[in-house]
Amino acid sequence: MTCSFLRVSALALLLAGSFQAHAVTSTFDTDAEGWSAQGDVERPLTWSATDGNPGGSVFIDDLTTGGVTYFVAPALFHGNFAGAFGTQLTFDLMQRYPGSPNQFNAEDVILQGGGLTLVYNTASNPANNAWTSYSVPLSATGWRLGNLSGSAATDEQFLAVLSNLSSLKIRAEYQTGSDIGHLDNVSLVPEPGTALMLLGGLGIIAFAARRKARSAG
Repeated sequence: MTCSFLRVSALALLLAGSFQAHAVTSTFDTDAEGWSAQGDVERPLTWSATDGNPGGSVFIDDLTTGGVTYFVAPALFHGNFAGAFGTQLTFDLMQRYPGSPNQFNAEDVILQGGGLTLVYNTASNPANNAWTSYSVPLSATGWRLGNLSGSAATDEQFLAVLSNLSSLKIRAEYQTGSDIGHLDNVSLVPEPGTALMLLGGLGIIAFAARRKARSAG
């Protein structure tokens, strides 16, 4: 039995148990929906009824004493989301800071689960005083283990995290110095149809790999 067959079979088994995954979104139109702040924060995460894209949003004010601030998702975003594999995590961000830009790099999205931490670096930081929309792939491409210098994640590792997601964090601070980060329209939406198609494709690949292995033997 080949390594490729074992690898594809493992992916198929992980996806096979994914269909109890549930869709979750946060639009912040009525309250903060259980989100919180982590890191160098001046005060707890704050909800605004009018500053969203559109409607409400949440924001974090930076204390400027060091560290990086993050929006931390509530328990609603925890659990089995393997059904979302191959789709997108989407959200809107805005930063507000005075004066000229003095941006720095850090992990922009952090996922934890199954004893693993995966991090992602978006292509650009959010605009100042304007909303920027993001779509982050929910597959291994572009994700790193532990930190931005870590090794590239594999699909198996990514599915292990999605299957038992225990933490989702989205970066709130991008400016060295005083700034405020705003978040709106977070969506983690598993699509069973997409997962079923992927599962079917993996089954075909696994079957072909097994036949090749038997022919070689």
